[in-house]
Amino acid sequence: MKQQYDFSSAERGSFHRPNAKLNVPASCAGTAWEGASGSIGRFVVDEARKTLDVYRVQPHLVDEHANHEHDTAHGGYAHRQLFELVQNSADALSHAGAGQSILIRLTERFLYCADDGKPIDTPGVKGLMFAHMSSKRGTSEIGRFGLGFKSVLGVSDAPEFFSRSGSFRFDGKRAAERIRQKVPAERCPALRLPVPIDPGNEAKCDAELRELMGWAANIVRLPLKAGAHDDLAAQMREFPPEFLLFVPHVRYLTLEAGKDCREFGLHQRDDELRLDAGEGASRWRSFTYTHQLSDDARADSRSLDNSGDVRIAWAAPLDRLNEPGYFWAFFPTNTASLLAGILNAPWKTNEDRLNLLPGPYNDELIDAAAELVAKALPKLSLPTDPAKHLDALPCQEEAEYGEHSRRLREKLLAVLREWRVVTDQGD
Repeated sequence: MKQQYDFSSAERGSFHRPNAKLNVPASCAGTAWEGASGSIGRFVVDEARKTLDVYRVQPHLVDEHANHEHDTAHGGYAHRQLFELVQNSADALSHAGAGQSILIRLTERFLYCADDGKPIDTPGVKGLMFAHMSSKRGTSEIGRFGLGFKSVLGVSDAPEFFSRSGSFRFDGKRAAERIRQKVPAERCPALRLPVPIDPGNEAKCDAELRELMGWAANIVRLPLKAGAHDDLAAQMREFPPEFLLFVPHVRYLTLEAGKDCREFGLHQRDDELRLDAGEGASRWRSFTYTHQLSDDARADSRSLDNSGDVRIAWAAPLDRLNEPGYFWAFFPTNTASLLAGILNAPWKTNEDRLNLLPGPYNDELIDAAAELVAKALPKLSLPTDPAKHLDALPCQEEAEYGEHSRRLREKLLAVLREWRVVTDQGD
C-alpha cells in the first residue's frame, strides 16, 4: 500500500491579521458579488421547488427532516457552532490558493464567520441543504458529512450564507409557511428551502457585513436567538488555538466579540512552528502521515471518501514534551493518548465527538500513528540533550486511561524495538 511521510510543515508566512475594519461603501460592496438572479440563486430556487414537490408526494419526509435538524442542533452538535463554522471556512480555504484568513465576529444581533477562501459552488449548497451529501472528499478537508452546519439552528432561526458566487437565506418561519401550503405538518425543517438574496441590498443595512465584504469571499451571518450571544461568547473564549497546527492552508484566525479579541497566528522557521495565541507563543514540531485504509478499516469507517487515504498528524510541543496529551479530531476529544502533544486524525467518535469509539478503523489508525511517531521521535532530540525526544514517549498507564491509549503505547513500544532511538556514548 502507498504510504507517504512528511516531516516538515507547509511553508508559512508571518502572522498577519485581515483588515476587518475596511470601510467599503454600500454602492461598491456588491459589485464583485453575484446577485440573486445568478447561477447559485437559480439553483436554490430550483432545488427548493423540487423539495416541495417531494414533500407533497411523501409528507413523512417533512417529519423526518425536521426531527433530524432538531436532533443535530440540540444533540451532539449543540454548543459546537463555532467549531463547525470555522472548519467549514478552513475547508473553503483548502482550495483557495492565496486565501489565508478566517474572522469570527460576534455582535449583539449577529454572529459573522468570514473567510477569503473559494466561493461556494452548487455541490457546496447541496451539502448545506441536505444531510450526508457533503461534497468534501479530500484528506485536507475536515467536514465530510454535511451535518455540522445544521448546528447553527441551535443559535439562529434564519441563517444566511453570502458568497461572491451567490447568496441565500434559510428562514425557518417562511419555510414552514411554504411547506404547510403543500402538506399539514406540525414541525417543519428550516434548511431545505433556501431563498436567494441580494448581497448588495443586505450590505446597505448592515455596516459589519459591508466591511467584511470588502475582503471576504464567503460570509455566514447568523441572526441570533435570545440567549445565544452568551453561549457563543463562551465558545469564542474557549476556542483552542492549536487548531491551526492541523490546517496548513489557514494562516490566521481572529475571534472578535466587542472589545474582546483573540488573534491566532502560525509561522514556520526551519522545521519549527511558532503558534502565537495572544496570551503567549508556543513552539511545535509537526509530523504527518497519509495512511491507506485496509478493507476492514474502510468497512468500519464513517467517511464518504472513496479513496481510503487518511491523514494522521502528530504535533509535539517542544517546551512540554513531558506532558501527556490527547487524541484530537481537529478539535479536542476527551480521550487521552498518554503521548506528548496532540495526535490528530479523523477518528471515529461518538455523536458529540468527544470520545473515540472501538473498532477496526480506529485500531488501524492508532497502529499507523505509532509508526509515524516512531519515525519522527529522533527528530525531537537536541545537540545539548540527545535524549530529549524520549520525554515524548507515552507515560505509564493509569487506571483511568482507556483502551485506545493502551493500544497506542503498546504498539509504539513494539515498533521502537526495531528502531535506533536511544543514543550511546559513541554518538
